[in-house]
Amino acid sequence: MKASEWIRIAQATARTVADSERTEEIHVFEEITGRGHYRAYLARHGADPEVRALLGARPELSSAQVDYDALRALPATTLGGAYVRHLDDNGLTADYQAAPTRYVDDPDMAYLMRRFRQVHDVWHALTGLGTRPHEEVLIHAFSWGQLRLPVSASVVVAGTIKHIVLERRWPALRRGLWEAYTIGRDATPLLAVHWETMWSDPIDDVRARYGVQTCTPAFVT
Repeated sequence: MKASEWIRIAQATARTVADSERTEEIHVFEEITGRGHYRAYLARHGADPEVRALLGARPELSSAQVDYDALRALPATTLGGAYVRHLDDNGLTADYQAAPTRYVDDPDMAYLMRRFRQVHDVWHALTGLGTRPHEEVLIHAFSWGQLRLPVSASVVVAGTIKHIVLERRWPALRRGLWEAYTIGRDATPLLAVHWETMWSDPIDDVRARYGVQTCTPAFVT
């Protein structure tokens, strides 16, 4: 890693600690620190049929490829209906997460990074977690259980101090973090799942299919 990239990581870390909503800075940290992990992921799983299929099709959760109005017509109990309501209820757009990477040249690695960003909100819907800052910490605990990415470790460590300990969210500290992590750890690997093929499926069936549990509300407060 270049010296200039270490400096950029430090800048991104400081800016995110000061303002947890600086998503663009989280992306910078994610791209620079995650390259080795995605390289290792491709070395281990690049030949898996599901990963090959995803890299071949390269679906994007963006308005260019997904009919979000059609998802809004689905019941809230379906995967697509739950996902789009998560976006709408929190004023989110999937297009931002589909933005090109800036620090990754390898096309497969760059795509997987974008895919991780895009499915982040699908994982929110699956786990039942919202977008309050401490819930974003919990979803990264889930993500750490899945992929062991440095960005998730960083968010969990810094976010736990800022948004769980200092905000005195004791249930989240005592039980929520561990629960979110173990749910992610014990679920089927999710990065290569082609969610777009199952929008109309009942979300509870999708959870059962991939071994994803919802986080206990009492541990999220």
